[in-house]
Amino acid sequence: MVKSPPRGPWTQRFLVHVFTILFGLLSYWFLGFVLGDISTWPGPDYAALQEQMLDPVLSAESQRLQEETELVKRDVETQQARQRILRDSTDNAQKTMQQLLEFQRLSLQKDVKPSPEEQAALAESQQRFLANQKQYQELTEEISRLQEQLRNLESQQRINQQKFHTASEPVRQEYERQSRQHELKLAFLQLAVLVPLLIVAVLLFYRQRESLYVPLVTAFAIAVVVKVMLVMHQYFPARYFKYILVITFLVIVTRVLIGLLRMIRFPKPDWLHKQYREAYEAFLCPICDYPIRRGPLTFLYWTRRTIKKLRPQPSGDAAAEDPYTCPACGTNLFEACPQCGKTRHSLLPTCESCGNTRPVEGNHHWTGAASS
Repeated sequence: MVKSPPRGPWTQRFLVHVFTILFGLLSYWFLGFVLGDISTWPGPDYAALQEQMLDPVLSAESQRLQEETELVKRDVETQQARQRILRDSTDNAQKTMQQLLEFQRLSLQKDVKPSPEEQAALAESQQRFLANQKQYQELTEEISRLQEQLRNLESQQRINQQKFHTASEPVRQEYERQSRQHELKLAFLQLAVLVPLLIVAVLLFYRQRESLYVPLVTAFAIAVVVKVMLVMHQYFPARYFKYILVITFLVIVTRVLIGLLRMIRFPKPDWLHKQYREAYEAFLCPICDYPIRRGPLTFLYWTRRTIKKLRPQPSGDAAAEDPYTCPACGTNLFEACPQCGKTRHSLLPTCESCGNTRPVEGNHHWTGAASS
């Protein structure tokens, strides 16, 4: 006899689904924390490889040119700042001298001779103007010399950078090789954690798929599978990952399809019980879906979709209690109970009159003796 497990109220079923999803998410996060800690494993150091593999003379020359270039740039900026200040001072001296000359010109027009103080101020302004002009010219020459030196240093730096780039190519290749090895090591360590968990999850799923704890096993298995796929996608080249992904799904789909085909060809008692029960509820033959025309449904027509809309009239016809065989496929659907003699469903396990039970089997014509 096939017994359906108690389903419980809808609130409990809802909470079971919610906590199953929560358990899967927590498992996924926990695995993420573990894999994240593994990813913190230190990788190769590019600076250390440069110090180890590059010519120290070339590195020192590059450093020297860089420092001298920065120093000359600062000197140029300093001299240009002094030149701007000197230019402002020269402009002020020129304006002062022009004002004094204009004042003396007006005084001469009025036959007024300039005082010794005015003549001394004019001479001082002229001397300051000429001194500033000379100093400005010296600063211009100094800036020109520094800029020429800067151009030479930048030229030497470009040549050195070309040599440095050529010499750094083996360093870059070695760094990429070590980085790839480091990534493979991380992938191996992460898969070393995930693959055993995946094997355990698969074994538990196959062993516990009909038990009470199948939601927990399913949620954990899904979390592990997703993490395995993400690790493979992160560390394996896309060219290989797509083949691994397709082959994996091919294996899964093939396994599920084979299981469905075997389930149809060799159904289990619980699946047979469900199939027969749903067919009887719809008044259809469980084998060929032909309508069961007996009692008040003898002259009606219906399908699985329209059975609930029928309003058959009650009938006292005793034919409804007689044995019945499907006229389309010949399956015995209603028969006399061997224990009480009343008509019972031939394909269901229990007689509704006396409670006599027998196992649900794939043989659709019940010929074996009933068991109590």
